[in-house]
Amino acid sequence: MSAESQTGTPPAAPATGVLVSNPYPGLAAFKPEAYRLFFGRDQDAARVIERFAETRLISVVGRSGTGKSSLVAAGVVPRFAASLAESSYLHFEPQAAPFHQLADALCRALPSDGESDVRESVDHLQRLLAEAGESKQSEDHLAAASAELLGQHGRPLLLLIDQFEELFTHTSPASSRRFRKLFGVLIGIESLYLVLTLRSEFTDRLMEWLGEDLFRASLVALEPIRSEEQLQAIITGPAEASGVPVQAELVSTLVAAAGATKGALPLIALTLERLFEQHDPEQGLTLEAYQRMGGLESIVDSAAAAIERLIDSEPDLELACARLFSELATVIDGLPTRRTAEIEPLRADRQVGRLVDALRRQGFLTDHDDQHVELAHETLLSHWPRLRQWCARYRDSLSLRRQVKQAAREWWQAIQQNGGQRSGGPAGQDDVLRWSWERQKPLLLALLELSHRATPADPDFRDPGIEAWRALEGQLEEALREFLRPEPLFLLEELAADETPHHRREEIGVRLNQMDDPRRGVGLAANGLPDIVWVDVAGGEVNLEGRGSEVFAVRPLRISRYPITWQQYNVFVNADDGYHDRRWWHKLVQRKQAGEARWAFHNHPAINIAWSDAVAFCRWLSEQWGLSGAEIVRLPTECEWQWVAQGGVEKRKYPWGSDWNPAHANSHESGTGRTMAVGMYPRGAPAGGMVADLAGNVWEWCLNEYDQPGHTQIGGDNSRALRGGSWLDFPGDLRTAKRDYFSPDDRDGDIGFRIVLAGPLE
Repeated sequence: MSAESQTGTPPAAPATGVLVSNPYPGLAAFKPEAYRLFFGRDQDAARVIERFAETRLISVVGRSGTGKSSLVAAGVVPRFAASLAESSYLHFEPQAAPFHQLADALCRALPSDGESDVRESVDHLQRLLAEAGESKQSEDHLAAASAELLGQHGRPLLLLIDQFEELFTHTSPASSRRFRKLFGVLIGIESLYLVLTLRSEFTDRLMEWLGEDLFRASLVALEPIRSEEQLQAIITGPAEASGVPVQAELVSTLVAAAGATKGALPLIALTLERLFEQHDPEQGLTLEAYQRMGGLESIVDSAAAAIERLIDSEPDLELACARLFSELATVIDGLPTRRTAEIEPLRADRQVGRLVDALRRQGFLTDHDDQHVELAHETLLSHWPRLRQWCARYRDSLSLRRQVKQAAREWWQAIQQNGGQRSGGPAGQDDVLRWSWERQKPLLLALLELSHRATPADPDFRDPGIEAWRALEGQLEEALREFLRPEPLFLLEELAADETPHHRREEIGVRLNQMDDPRRGVGLAANGLPDIVWVDVAGGEVNLEGRGSEVFAVRPLRISRYPITWQQYNVFVNADDGYHDRRWWHKLVQRKQAGEARWAFHNHPAINIAWSDAVAFCRWLSEQWGLSGAEIVRLPTECEWQWVAQGGVEKRKYPWGSDWNPAHANSHESGTGRTMAVGMYPRGAPAGGMVADLAGNVWEWCLNEYDQPGHTQIGGDNSRALRGGSWLDFPGDLRTAKRDYFSPDDRDGDIGFRIVLAGPLE
């Protein structure tokens, strides 16, 4: 189409020296108001208009870079307006919330000062939009109100749903299915004409979504421009319409380059935009200027040069750029794809905001409203080296992020459908839809990688997934934050309620064990040795039951939060220099084999441990940690143990208080008939809750002899003190003052130990 055939009369050439606005949009799509500058697609635009005589639904499908959006906006819309009096045009992209996007477009585009019924419908839709959440109910309300408003509008309306693939890539499957129902209603509105644009990679998904018959009836396949005549019109038309000449040598060079370059159209558009910015007042767009830019394949590099210099000059912008890319790009089926980002969160980071402005000025970013921004064209993902390399590096993390965002939306909608209330309990619907830790953890690590945030050290957990959660928690949107709240934290919160039954506590312990229990103090450190959480204890004085008024001094010490677990003890048993090494058994009885490993989950307390075994373990661990002299690893004396258990000077009857509470310990009353994971009764701990399991689960060896509490020397066969009671004992044996004893060389299925870090007493 020539400039004359489009506009009626060719524009007059501007006077020399007059500033002429750039008629080339670069990577952005043409808009309807620029139809006089849109060339090369006459036949395709006419083909779409002709199809409207047969159907009011058109699906324009083509590869990225074929100009689908420009064709509809600048080619079809003006012809539609010319053919139907009083017609109007509306445009939106589905993004992640198609109901919201349609409603927002309607509220912005349709007049609120028209007929009373239309005005009331617009006001109603605006109120719904302001109150809308992400629930099915909200979507249903928006759908009904939008359909009602469109039905009342009455006059011909062309509705372009651009980048329709977003309905399959960004929208949750449940919302996509619901939008199909609304779509069926829209098709039935006689005054409404629908046009979809879709990347050809998603053709099968659209056919499945629409249904094969409707899809085939609506399909308009848009092929890449290959003819020299069309390319020449695209190259010369806008400039000549603005009175600026284009050198013939440049035209022939660009036509040849386009034929040799895949997806050339957006590259040509960017090239022409930059050439026009630099055009010669006399010669216009020249081959010399094009050659200075480096040619078609280098045009993105050339256009990005100023941005690259800015990033290289300020190291902080390198990180900001990576954060910005993570908001603007995703990966779908291995294919890098644009995504729309909210502008306000981007501007919250000053450096990211600077990059947004720089990319906008360069034409690399575009926005359809004042709240969102996106890459101007898909071609940047493959032709801007920095962005292409970033997408390749973070491909897996981007793909995982997309998966979890869709899953989180479905889960959140299920919550909202239930009135915002979680069903609660392990069998609740929200917990069925919530992902397990095995799926949550890689997602959190992927999100952390994309965020480029540092992970804070966590005093309670040793798991990188939970560290990632701590770094991300404050930045995640509500639905995603709730969905990814780590399963270990969710389970541990259950333990804080007395109402949680004993069998459920046992289940939680087993589940934590399955996920390599992430709590500090339960497993192993990075060096493969026991990971011990120490609790500092101030000194004091205690009286022992049955010892009259005798007072025993307790010096300051550090005590392990939990009894030694099987995972920790087995390192000693299996080490070449561990259990079988004679060095640790001086004055101790060493049996050929360690005790039977019963209920030997990694996070359960080690049992069938003789006092001699426990002392040997302490000696071995002191050596591994290089301890000697002022502090060593050893067993606590029963005075130290009681001082901690009774809450110091509070002298509690039980670690938690004066009254027996069966929900605070694994005792005979729990009915489990065995040990369970350490730390399953956090409310049974003394004040502060730092030292766990001082009542129930397992008896704990103490260093001293039972009959002579002041005797802590190693050697001999005198009975050694036990404290705390176990899973098979009744409340009286779980008192903090209760003393018991056992032969130092015997083992039993309800005896374990914990350790202290303190001065030697041998």
